[in-house]
Amino acid sequence: MAIIVMVLAMSACSGKVVNLSQNETPAPKEVSFEVAKHYFLNRGQEIPGNPKITTQEEFSKLFGMAAVMGKDGMPTKIDFSKQFVVALVRPITNIEEEIIPVKVEEMGDTLRYTYEIKSGEEQSFSMQPLSIIILDKQYENKEIILDSNHTSGEKSNSQ
Repeated sequence: MAIIVMVLAMSACSGKVVNLSQNETPAPKEVSFEVAKHYFLNRGQEIPGNPKITTQEEFSKLFGMAAVMGKDGMPTKIDFSKQFVVALVRPITNIEEEIIPVKVEEMGDTLRYTYEIKSGEEQSFSMQPLSIIILDKQYENKEIILDSNHTSGEKSNSQ
């Protein structure tokens, strides 16, 4: 009888159990975001050391609104009671430059923000490249990891 009980107990334990160790992180989960349009870095403000901005007061100190004529010419509304932003500001340059958000992925306690910096031709004026993305407040306490690719605006022969 004891042998039968041992055999049953051993066969019951032979099923696979997947247990994630503490060193393993779950697969990245893509996070939706919105691109904020028609903002500029206020005169006299330094490039923010931390790209995460969580309050209207901090945002208004750093950025101004730049409404333009036509459809969709108003700055994107940001509700800091439900959202926060990640703002990337590049140094002033006379080279055409665009910051293109690619994706945001949640990985445990971090958010990886992947973006592309696309450089073009020299211009007769200076600009300060800027990109602001809006994220849901549920991700506000996560550490932001920036991941960029810098590409030239030149066309390749394969196109």
